[in-house]
Amino acid sequence: MLTEAIGKLKLNENLDFDEAKTAFEEIVSQKAKSEDVAEFLSLLADKGETAEEIAAAVSCLKSHALLVNTGFNLLDTCGTGGDGKSTFNISTASAIVCSLFVKVAKHGNRAITSKSGSADLLNELGIPTQLKPDEALEFLKRNDFVFLFAPVYHPAVGAVAEVRKQLKRRTIFNLIGPLLNPFEATSQLIGVFSREFLARMFDATRIIGMKNVCMVSSFDGLDEISIASKTKCLIRKNDVEEMLVFDPEELNISGSLEDIKGFDAKTNAKLLIETFEGKHEKLADAIALNAAFALFVAGVAESVEEGFRVAKEAITKGKALEKLLSLRMKDEAA
Repeated sequence: MLTEAIGKLKLNENLDFDEAKTAFEEIVSQKAKSEDVAEFLSLLADKGETAEEIAAAVSCLKSHALLVNTGFNLLDTCGTGGDGKSTFNISTASAIVCSLFVKVAKHGNRAITSKSGSADLLNELGIPTQLKPDEALEFLKRNDFVFLFAPVYHPAVGAVAEVRKQLKRRTIFNLIGPLLNPFEATSQLIGVFSREFLARMFDATRIIGMKNVCMVSSFDGLDEISIASKTKCLIRKNDVEEMLVFDPEELNISGSLEDIKGFDAKTNAKLLIETFEGKHEKLADAIALNAAFALFVAGVAESVEEGFRVAKEAITKGKALEKLLSLRMKDEAA
């Protein structure tokens, strides 16, 4: 099937869901030659991945993943990465804030295109990042927060690791990470590195049945909601969809990319603690703003304005710092 799929892609034709899923099944089952996998992924990227192709890849990888149905209403804040802006770990910080209001299963990985990935930051903070399914579920029950390290739950992705390394280019695997939460998050804030893929990714979430999702990509090129420019947002809450362009000035927020600049994991960990101690107000605004959209799509906040207010208060009143320290101390105690 992979050979047939490559033939269609060479003609610049899209694959339907079943064709794409069968091709990915051949790849992750390690039944395909490396050169065929490389050609398939390259042709797919050259053509531009469709919503059906993205959804098919997700469906295939989930069928090989270690999935856990927790029975909880769960939030995830996970972006594609790859925006090249070297910003702070905003989605990880906002996930910690959000866990004061709703259970959060933060899916993520080590740094790939940045200096500090979510796993790198949390490791530096002493928060566990390598928990297996049973351990992760217990940690979530105790703390209303858990980090899910992608390679632990998606061993099938390792089948293409060497090919991806050799290709040295973006492939569909750089898009689908946020759609692979192994705890089946019921609400998600998803950042996309390029507005070119925003609608396609959003359509893919509809195909795979995600009911509550806010997908964002900022006009200054972030896979976050920016404090420095407008952000395009595609939102689905309880299957009702809307599109909006959010301007941070609506909440009297302003700043620059320099205000949310990221560094190595050790420096970012120090910055996060300082921000939760009441310093770095612009960075606090960025964290609270992204938490606001997450809390809104999760149904915790009635509006983004309310979400921002409660998230910012959690930071300024020290609740976010208490939360972060409790996650670290409980891990050390264990």
